Amino acid sequence: MARKMIVRTGDESQHILEETEATNEEELRSLVKDNPDLLPIEEFGLNGPVMVVGRETTLPSGAVDLICVTANGDLLVVEFKTGPQNSDFRHSLAQLLHYGSDLWHMTYEVFESTVAVRFFGPSNCNDPRVKGKTSLEEAVKSTWPEFSEEEMSHFKDHLTRQLEQGAFNYVLVASSFKETVTRTIEYMNALRSTSDFFCVELVPFSGPHLSAFESRTIVKPYQQSGRSRSGTIDESRFLEQVIDERYRESLKQLLELCHGLGLKTPWGSVGTSIRIPIPDTADLLSIGWLFPPGEVGWLGLRDVTLGIDIKSASKGPSVKASIDSYMSALENLSGVESVTAQGLRAFHIGQDEMVELSTEVSDIIAELVRNVNTAND
Repeated sequence: MARKMIVRTGDESQHILEETEATNEEELRSLVKDNPDLLPIEEFGLNGPVMVVGRETTLPSGAVDLICVTANGDLLVVEFKTGPQNSDFRHSLAQLLHYGSDLWHMTYEVFESTVAVRFFGPSNCNDPRVKGKTSLEEAVKSTWPEFSEEEMSHFKDHLTRQLEQGAFNYVLVASSFKETVTRTIEYMNALRSTSDFFCVELVPFSGPHLSAFESRTIVKPYQQSGRSRSGTIDESRFLEQVIDERYRESLKQLLELCHGLGLKTPWGSVGTSIRIPIPDTADLLSIGWLFPPGEVGWLGLRDVTLGIDIKSASKGPSVKASIDSYMSALENLSGVESVTAQGLRAFHIGQDEMVELSTEVSDIIAELVRNVNTAND
């Protein structure tokens, strides 16, 4: 029996829609291309939203239906089929893997020029945010204007790693799936390769005056704790990597302080940054970076680094005095080392130093937050 839904419109009228069969693969493809947020990527364990960077893109193995990226730099390879009446699902799975092998080992620059920029051309793209853009960076910043330089750097690094490793997100979209197909996808995910496989149902509903589509994830990989499908770690996994008990406790206290002060700590593939809202811009200002022992993070940063991204800080003239006071306090800490990374004014705090300076560091960050909040008043 076909499912039904009731749609209530703004004028309080009600319409009953009934589930129908999809008869046109191009309709599904166009629907997602023009409305990429229909892909339920939050159910995939990825961080949205998404941006289409390719449609019917010609690769050595054929033309891939859709290629999308998330704001985190995750790459999705999408193939469409109308439903169970289309019996060639095994061919669709093979196509996805062929396309993945074509993208595997591409450099970021080659992917940008042969896939993304080619799609952004005026004859292929209808999205006004990216149409005519000549680089991925231009398209990303137009799609997500709040992107910081740090986030752009992470996007490039993460996408580059995915291309090098072939660690893609393969998405098969249809109006419905046979159990034999979902069973095969579940088996492929159980093999625990670097790639992930998803089945998404995009189900059409229609009525006398309206139509609608429902999207839902039918198959996805088993979610392991500690690291999301997007390749990011979380706080617990980060702290697990810190062997020295005293150093781990100092980092834990620092993170708890940040949470208590309302600071943001978005986790990346290796570590996190500490970010504070400022009144002059919607962008958050990074004031610190944390990475596990032995890991090298953004711009070669290690362990605990406190300071500012100069370009981001320039967007907050109303908190300049607060930032100057923060930097002066950091500079006066005993045993810290000035960081030479381009675009940063920052200081590296080693593991032993962090243990000794834990209270002072907490006081400096708390004072910065108080000063910035005062500037907001």
